[in-house]
Amino acid sequence: MLSLSIFLLFLLTFPKNINSQELLFGFTGGLNMNTISAKSHESGLKVGINIGGLSQLKINNNNSVIANLKLSTKGQQFSRIEESLNEYRKIYCTTTLYYVDIPILYQYYFEDLLGLEVGPTFNFCLGGKDKSKTGNEPWNVRKFEKGTYNPFEFGLTFGVFSSDLGQSSFNNIYIEFRYFIGLTNFIKNYERNTNTGVFFNIGYIFEKPLKK
Repeated sequence: MLSLSIFLLFLLTFPKNINSQELLFGFTGGLNMNTISAKSHESGLKVGINIGGLSQLKINNNNSVIANLKLSTKGQQFSRIEESLNEYRKIYCTTTLYYVDIPILYQYYFEDLLGLEVGPTFNFCLGGKDKSKTGNEPWNVRKFEKGTYNPFEFGLTFGVFSSDLGQSSFNNIYIEFRYFIGLTNFIKNYERNTNTGVFFNIGYIFEKPLKK
């Protein structure tokens, strides 16, 4: 919560002599690659998707604040080979998690084409499941029961974005690359196990702003 306090303090103390502010809306979606970081068990990258809406407060030509409300799938997957009675068997494991993500990021524009963003992310887990199988056997599916996982996740997001693709007809389309690191555990009463992932998204911001 220290990071959140610092971020909010920054917004409250932002210079008062800024230009007329504009509130913009849009939508975004894309692919993400995630894993669950833990010391004592294997992990691997899992491809997921994310989609949702956004609101952006344009403070001036170089500064803005953007907030997303997105549905996303996260988790991990990996495989390993085990030996039993002089036979080798391949074990497949995959974890799928469903989240509502709410990142609130400060954006700074270096040039018309490039900007950086950073800020806290508040995520809410809707549930998930583990799947595992040996060789060609059927999948064994286990859903996470309520109370075994943390329904709230707090983390930090860092990103790079492009707000202008160089042609006037594409000025409302942007692309972004974000890195998320979770600071709270997913599984309760267990060693450190946090979500980590990268997101590649394409978004669209509607032209007509609401003046503040």
